Amino acid sequence: MTFLGARLFLGSAGLGALPAWLGSLPDVPRRAVLVPTAANPLPSAPFVRAAAEMLRGEGLAVDVFDLEGASGDGVRRVLDGVQVVFVTGGIRSSCWSMFVAAGVDRVAVPSVGDGSLAYVGISAGAALAGPDLRPLRGSDDPGTVDSTAGLGLVPFVVLPHRNRGRAARHDRLAREPGRAWPVISINDDQAVGVAGCGFEVLESR
Repeated sequence: MTFLGARLFLGSAGLGALPAWLGSLPDVPRRAVLVPTAANPLPSAPFVRAAAEMLRGEGLAVDVFDLEGASGDGVRRVLDGVQVVFVTGGIRSSCWSMFVAAGVDRVAVPSVGDGSLAYVGISAGAALAGPDLRPLRGSDDPGTVDSTAGLGLVPFVVLPHRNRGRAARHDRLAREPGRAWPVISINDDQAVGVAGCGFEVLESR
């Protein structure tokens, strides 16, 4: 599926390129929703606070919305009048479990597709935007899902943290025969900026 109006920022860790990307959106964003659910299983997640502070520093009002226990109606209410949804890093499949349970895939995807809601995903949040989570699941991932399908907002899978000793694995995944979708491997100081059918790798120092 092609989303001609979609605007996405898919990063690994660094947020340095995010201010310029926010400024490039067709309409100036005023409100953002920060989804920290992927970080819930982690003992510490300072990057969640850093993301909120960064967004507020760019002049956005920020609401934090944890998907645990959320419903489709709750998601709709939270996203009403919001221009940016920011999905943090953490445990990918655990976050996807909550996405499915809360119906975020049914509520948010059409809005991102038509350009009324911009999507920012970092690490796990970036991976969730792709078509499949299978190559990203770790042995310690507590998430349980019946399908490994992602949100399908982009026709590729972002593989984050290449510079953390993952280059060989990323390259092996990219070469796997019969793969139906490409992968884009990025370092922590990079991100993928998406505008409709086009994308570019951004330096995110």
